[in-house]
Amino acid sequence: MAVTATVTRGFTFATGVETDAASLNQLGEPTVTVDSISATSVTLENFTVSSLPANGTTGRMIYVSDGDGGNPCLAVDNGTNWLRVNLGSAVSATDADEYLIAE
Repeated sequence: MAVTATVTRGFTFATGVETDAASLNQLGEPTVTVDSISATSVTLENFTVSSLPANGTTGRMIYVSDGDGGNPCLAVDNGTNWLRVNLGSAVSATDADEYLIAE
């Protein structure tokens, strides 16, 4: 059963669906699509290497406080492993980028 809905920020609408377990199971697993998000910050879940959640859900992103040799980094779940995304240099208004290039 496909369910299509238009959502308006700040409003709650009655669905007409009973909230007993059997009725809710009929709804299946909902899919939410967000066209855009602006003017908001995103806070990622914070983990250490020793407390990483199990991998296997492709596309999740987390913050790892000690995942880059003891330094903070982001990590992305590719379905098999958590892959490190190095944070790099500090944010700066200048255009001088500092990168280490392996030869």
